[in-house]
Amino acid sequence: MKSFNMVFLLLTALFVSGCTSVKLVNLANEPIPINSAQSIEQAILKGCKAKGWTPIKADSNTIDAYITVRSHKAHVRISYNEHFYNINYVDSTNLDYNYGEIHRNYNKWVYKLAASIQQQLSSSR
Repeated sequence: MKSFNMVFLLLTALFVSGCTSVKLVNLANEPIPINSAQSIEQAILKGCKAKGWTPIKADSNTIDAYITVRSHKAHVRISYNEHFYNINYVDSTNLDYNYGEIHRNYNKWVYKLAASIQQQLSSSR
């Protein structure tokens, strides 16, 4: 009986440690500092590139950004105006997206992207 309990606990621990999915995060209404000397678009493009994202201008206030890490890929859409920007999930490969849940690294990448954009916006004053 003890060996059965030990095997059960070991298998449970392996299963729980293997869970890497978390709720997908979209960032909405991230503030843009007032009096930014650099254009918002240029700050977003530089922020993307600084974190390894490939930005592509989609239209006047939208940038699609892509990142590839080994076999994992993510695509986000960054929309912006003079006051705020948003980062929204579009698509991914090998990040186990399933009904609003995704591999935890995706959210880390998005938070780092947002921090990089904020840094570019703040340093451009």
